[in-house]
Amino acid sequence: MNHKIPVFDAIPLTEKINWIRLCRTTNVGSRMFFKLLKIFGNIDNALNNVEEFAIKGGIKKPVNIYPIKAAQKELEDCYKINANIICFNESQYPKNLRNIFDPPPILTIRGNANLLNQNTLSVIGPRNPSLNGCKFTQMVVSDIGSYNIVIASGLAKGIDAIAHQTALKTGTIAIIAGGINHIYPKENTKLYEQIINEGLLISETPIHLPPKGGSFVQRNRIISAIGFGILVIEATLRSGTLTTARFATEQNKEIFAVPGSPFDPRYEGTNRLIKDGAFMVTNSNDVIDELDQLISNHNRNAKIEENFNEEFVNIETKLPDNKIIDETRKLILEKIDYVPISSDTLINELDIPTKIANIVLVQLELADRIENKNGKICLKA
Repeated sequence: MNHKIPVFDAIPLTEKINWIRLCRTTNVGSRMFFKLLKIFGNIDNALNNVEEFAIKGGIKKPVNIYPIKAAQKELEDCYKINANIICFNESQYPKNLRNIFDPPPILTIRGNANLLNQNTLSVIGPRNPSLNGCKFTQMVVSDIGSYNIVIASGLAKGIDAIAHQTALKTGTIAIIAGGINHIYPKENTKLYEQIINEGLLISETPIHLPPKGGSFVQRNRIISAIGFGILVIEATLRSGTLTTARFATEQNKEIFAVPGSPFDPRYEGTNRLIKDGAFMVTNSNDVIDELDQLISNHNRNAKIEENFNEEFVNIETKLPDNKIIDETRKLILEKIDYVPISSDTLINELDIPTKIANIVLVQLELADRIENKNGKICLKA
């Protein structure tokens, strides 16, 4: 999804606080954030109307809009440890994250921010890799780093930690699941401190919060997106590593996979990826040569960020008449049930304008009355 939003070197502090507030508000995830921004035209309008939208959608409990003081404290606590919060519309924000389906509206960073928009490869693998997997990771990461390629991973034990450690001198980015000051796992405390001094940490979780189950999956989509490709060292058929690879497929990223014996379950996942079209890697040059071509093609086809669609530039968005929205909401609630239906199918069958339907669906989703998964709508159980 290409979110056409103007990019600035930096935004005013009051605007950044409002980005933090909307991002942390009840039921406003990354996709909902950009839906609201599109409907209301700018962050101030979106924040001022989110509660009314949820009420119209039928929310049963008060909307918890993130307080100004909480957002200010979040920023202040970040500054105290030399961390910072960057918004989607600031130039520091990683360009490779801009065009994925659900980019984080804000990121917390700590360390060398100059690494954010350099040529990057993501490297992933299991927490308990084979000895050969460890050696191969060290060799490939070392060789790739010598070509000024930054290595990104998730700061887990195993392959992640080996990739980060090997790339400390040439550039590494750790995307973590918890708050920027929360070290997980604890055994990587020394590596965490080294990355602060020599690399970069990234989190979309508020500072101080420990990681939760779902935050690891959310973290994985950033790992896959931030690089020009993703190198999978080892993976069983049921592993978090393959989850990250699936994100890479959805994001149209090149997947590099290391083959292994068909009798070794640690390579069942990578062998499957290769069978499904992943680029087979048996040495460093396999990655370096292909990555060089990917980067060249990207640079040749890249559009200038400043060429944006002005629909998001501080406009006053005039919403349709409330009566029309209320009638449409009633129609949609009568039509949908617990079986998912495509939003396009719903709109066509009811013969209603797309803009009005999207407004109603946002209201209902904010009120937690419906689920919207990849464009398929159903009542929430």
